[in-house]
Amino acid sequence: MTPRLRTVPRRDRCPGGGRRMITFDHVAVAVHRIADAAPLFQGLLGGVPGEAGEGRGFLFQQLTFPGGTVELLEPKGADSFLHRFLAARGEGLHHVTFKVRDLPRWAARLRDAGYRVVKEDYTNPAWREIFVHPKSGHGVLIQLAETLPEGAGQSK
Repeated sequence: MTPRLRTVPRRDRCPGGGRRMITFDHVAVAVHRIADAAPLFQGLLGGVPGEAGEGRGFLFQQLTFPGGTVELLEPKGADSFLHRFLAARGEGLHHVTFKVRDLPRWAARLRDAGYRVVKEDYTNPAWREIFVHPKSGHGVLIQLAETLPEGAGQSK
């Protein structure tokens, strides 16, 4: 099924300022070992180390550049989804992330337009996410994420 052409409504784009409903966040690159990728992304290309940590089945290191962020993903544990990804595709682009407001609305909007949403996770209020399958995303796994507003959850 070919998705219907849908664009982001003008009110959601906020071209003259204000908080956009959708912003580009980062690209994620699957690697066997972050330590092996660091000489290129951090050393030669000059990425500045940012947030690092672990998720369910992976380790990550974000590197910031003027105008964007690259997130390196390394498998953690024998049953990590990244082992399967790396075996099938090798190292390379894993996903592209956009931050949005009102994530459930975006999930419905994507489905209504004929796109295949393959995962929805609303369990962590600080990072809620959905993914659009690569077959619907022109070969790219697309992640939409919603985070807490700045300052939310901080004690005063």
